[in-house]
Amino acid sequence: MNSSSSRPKIGLVTCIFLTVAITIGSGIYTSLGLQLLTISHGFTILVLWGLGGLCALCGALSYAELASRLPHSGGEYYYLSKIYHPALGTMAGVITLFAGFVAPISLACMAFGKYLHASFPGCSPLGASIILITLVTIAHLFNLSFSAAFQDVITIFKFGLIALFLYLGFRYAAISPRVLLPSSATWHELLQPNSGVALLFCFYAYSGWNSIAYIADDVTTSQRTVGCSLVIGTLLVTLIYLLLNVVFLLSSPIEELRGVIDVATVVSMHLTGAAGGKIMAVLIAGGLVAGVSGMTWIGPRITQVMGQNLPALFWFSRTSSNNIPWRATLLQYGFIIVVLLTSSFKMLLIATQIPVLICELLGVLGIMVLRRREKKGSVPVNLQMKSQVTGLTSFSHEGRNASLVLFPCPFYPIPPLLFATISISALIYTITTNLQDALWGFLLIALGLVLHPVFKTKFRS
Repeated sequence: MNSSSSRPKIGLVTCIFLTVAITIGSGIYTSLGLQLLTISHGFTILVLWGLGGLCALCGALSYAELASRLPHSGGEYYYLSKIYHPALGTMAGVITLFAGFVAPISLACMAFGKYLHASFPGCSPLGASIILITLVTIAHLFNLSFSAAFQDVITIFKFGLIALFLYLGFRYAAISPRVLLPSSATWHELLQPNSGVALLFCFYAYSGWNSIAYIADDVTTSQRTVGCSLVIGTLLVTLIYLLLNVVFLLSSPIEELRGVIDVATVVSMHLTGAAGGKIMAVLIAGGLVAGVSGMTWIGPRITQVMGQNLPALFWFSRTSSNNIPWRATLLQYGFIIVVLLTSSFKMLLIATQIPVLICELLGVLGIMVLRRREKKGSVPVNLQMKSQVTGLTSFSHEGRNASLVLFPCPFYPIPPLLFATISISALIYTITTNLQDALWGFLLIALGLVLHPVFKTKFRS
């Protein structure tokens, strides 16, 4: 028995909790205010959030098959390396580390500081952000069992907070539901480029739907469990997001939400008064901890897996006696501190979502590439492998049909094609309206490609 099979692993419930905790982060509590800078109608907002959820679900269905075919940790880094070329894998790894984890963790910490400051004006938002990431990082340096238990507890708290918020919203909301009804103006607004930018904020809020793919080696029966948790978690998140946006729009006038980062604080004050709003702001800040924790737990696994394959990063592949990648964890912590000290919220959000979306798009289209190769009977040797997790052969040695695809993508090829259509449309709209911020995203893509030959080099100690 190899060491990977004997170490502790996490089950379906924790995987679903982790998916929901990571996905429901700062995005749902901050994006609406930024979207309303260019969007004026409640119906448009709900359609965009519904499209974001549909896109995430299509991605989850596609990744469920990828995880079944390629049952190994690493997410886009591993998938793109195996399906396309190691250089694209390295690019995806760099992007995932910075744009997929460092940036979202930083954004969630910024939001935490904003909400805490709303209740305690004397509290420094930056100081609160740094203290939060420091404590959470320390919590994940013990062992996998402690990380799983810690994550489950704070995610249950997060579910309770959301339930309370929805109850208060639907009970005390004072604005007429007519603001959510469509009109000729809303359909026209949906076709404008600004809706594409607003949709990118939704993608940011949904980012995390693919999180379990990064730690597949730590999941029991990963070929099926990873896919199930991706799909179930994404469906739960979509439902929660739509309900929360309904509460936001029915509880506060759009004029008061426009441009506001801490949207939930404004909504809470309308629902429960000034005192209640301050209490809710503290609770929301506490709810953000679950997302910060989940990303802090998963993010270092990307650097660890890259270190196992790229000589220049080998130092970060080392783990503690409890199988914790502590070096990669501390590296991520250092990057987050730098981002917290230097970056603005909106620029960071837009610039990082473009490369993340491109990597996810390549990953989703990967199942079409694999199926086409399989149909031609030319499955690559590197896909005719045994799973390091379950010991099951993923492909037949004859190179024909997949012998054990335990989670084939339902309704194929509709999910990957729909994901590609929505994603490309949002990218085009964003690039045409926010070119300067988009250029930072493409710079990160170029950096990832340039670093591949550097990371392949084995430096002398």
